[in-house]
Amino acid sequence: MRFQTSGNIVETLWKVQNSRYRRYRYFCNIRQQREARKRQRIMAKLRRAVKPEEWEQHLESMDRLSTPKIPPKPKLFGRKRKWRPVNVRRIEELSTPTSRDVPEPRDPFAVPATALVYKISRRLSKIAKSKTPSETAPPRIPGKVSPAALKAKATPRLIILAKPAERPAGMETDVRENAFTVSPTALTAKCSKRLKLLARPKIYKR
Repeated sequence: MRFQTSGNIVETLWKVQNSRYRRYRYFCNIRQQREARKRQRIMAKLRRAVKPEEWEQHLESMDRLSTPKIPPKPKLFGRKRKWRPVNVRRIEELSTPTSRDVPEPRDPFAVPATALVYKISRRLSKIAKSKTPSETAPPRIPGKVSPAALKAKATPRLIILAKPAERPAGMETDVRENAFTVSPTALTAKCSKRLKLLARPKIYKR
């Protein structure tokens, strides 16, 4: 059996002091002390705010508020109705349709008495008058150029856009002599499934 020397003991003590567990315990103790001091400060403030005779009442109210609430039992919707005998006459009365009197036919050309005594207001008399031709806009002549368009000056950009597009001369770009000619690439092209599907006429539901 070998005994540890003083050098080994010092080394092990140094390792224990600098170990992670010791550091963890040190920080935990500091945190607990900090929380205890914080709790003491809060309690001291509470004691200063609450009177000594009200302290027990305060603790009771805190205990009551901290306890979890017990949810009440769910109540069934509706209430039980007492059994009553079936009244057949009442059911028959409710099942019969209501009888309503047919109103007398009204004369469409008859003027009501209130309309004969009615006095027209100023606003209605003003609205009832037809507008004079000067108030309405004159009818527009189709094909007539507006005076604003006659005075307008074309910008360089408008002049460029007004000119026809210049395309290179060729059979494909110019107007064809025979409109039904097919290009050789179209004759050798292979139709895909998607094109075949799109080429089918669409059927609309009536």
